Order: sequence, then structure tokens, then C-alpha cells
Amino acid sequence: MARVENKLINDGISEAIKTIYTQFPNLSYKPRPDDVKLLAAYMKSQDESYPLHLDELLAEENLKIEMALKKYHSINKTKLKLVATA
Repeated sequence: MARVENKLINDGISEAIKTIYTQFPNLSYKPRPDDVKLLAAYMKSQDESYPLHLDELLAEENLKIEMALKKYHSINKTKLKLVATA
């Protein structure tokens, strides 16, 4: 049961990171967990109907966010290589 909960939390964090990168596509650096939390808080302050997974991200430990960020960048780096070789 704990694995299922952990996966759901990780999925929520991953979705929040995707949402942030969609909202801020021109980030010129790889943000740290605290940066991502600041961007999520900013998004919440701007829109009453913000995505609920931003709350999950804000409540999560920085270590888990860091792992999700690394995974996000790894996946997107691979996608960029595939597009470049096509």
C-alpha cells in the first residue's frame, strides 16, 4: 500500500513540475527544489483554480522534488536527442 501512495505522490510531483515548465518555458537554468516551490506558490497566488498537484509539491520534501527534477530533465534530454536525430 505504501508503494502505491508513494507512486501517487511522485506522479503528483512530476505533474507539478511539468505544469511549472509549461507555465515558464523559458527558464534559463535548472531550478532547485526551493525555486520550484517558489514558482508553484507564485502560480497559486495568480489563479484561484490552480492545479491541485501544486499543493502536493509545496508539501513535499526537497529531496523527493530533487529526484523528480532529475528524472524530468533526464526524460526531456532523451526526447531532445531523439528529435535532433530524426
